[in-house]
Amino acid sequence: MYYPKQIPYLLNEEFRKNIEYKEYNIKELENYCMCIWTMKSKTTLYKTISNNILPDACIDIVIDFVNNTICFAGFSKETIDFKLDKKIDYVGARLNPSIFYLLFNIPADKIMDNEISFDDIETEISINKIFNLDNTNERIEYLKEYLLQKTKEQKEMPFMEVVEELYKNPKEQSVTDIAKKFGYNERHLYRLFKINYGVSPKVLLNILRLHLCLTLILEKNMNLVDIANLCGFYDQSHFIKEIKKYTGISPLKIIEDCK
Repeated sequence: MYYPKQIPYLLNEEFRKNIEYKEYNIKELENYCMCIWTMKSKTTLYKTISNNILPDACIDIVIDFVNNTICFAGFSKETIDFKLDKKIDYVGARLNPSIFYLLFNIPADKIMDNEISFDDIETEISINKIFNLDNTNERIEYLKEYLLQKTKEQKEMPFMEVVEELYKNPKEQSVTDIAKKFGYNERHLYRLFKINYGVSPKVLLNILRLHLCLTLILEKNMNLVDIANLCGFYDQSHFIKEIKKYTGISPLKIIEDCK
């Protein structure tokens, strides 16, 4: 199952020392939401710390308890260096690819590289009562109940199924192959991907390949040559270059830091 790796604690030593980041998998929401996550500073930050956010094809609901704001945050095609300072207290929900469009009927490309106020998009349900909650478990439960209410009538998720198929075997996929499976021409396929995922088929494949690599590096006992081959890189140097492009460090460094 596609599960993107956000690993700021591996990509930045200062983040690791000063910020607590956790992900909570909610079984009842697994078809719609990758996780509910929390990020909180251990003490007041007296210098700016980078939170490196990898492209993951997911749109997040981000709740900022310091400034009392809620927004939808779209991902970028490139790694984002999001600056953290002073006091940090966030809770968020990482929606599965295509779910933002499914739930809110707003094309995903409208929020790429952007933040939009929650109230500008969600016109039926207010979740502002979450700001009255100080306990992390209560906050997570409140956000979970909102998402359960929002998704209770949704049944079919064809574009999430597409992501799963592409993620399982990115090596053998091309835009032409995907178009044939859909029965569309490439131009129409591109339009569908922009609406549902916010990016083109080629960019989505690159994102899925990145996270498959990271999953295999972090969770599987495989050597780097085998990982490169499985994910469709023509040689190991190309594989290492791509991982460094997004993370800033080599696969070997990632392995070393997560021990």
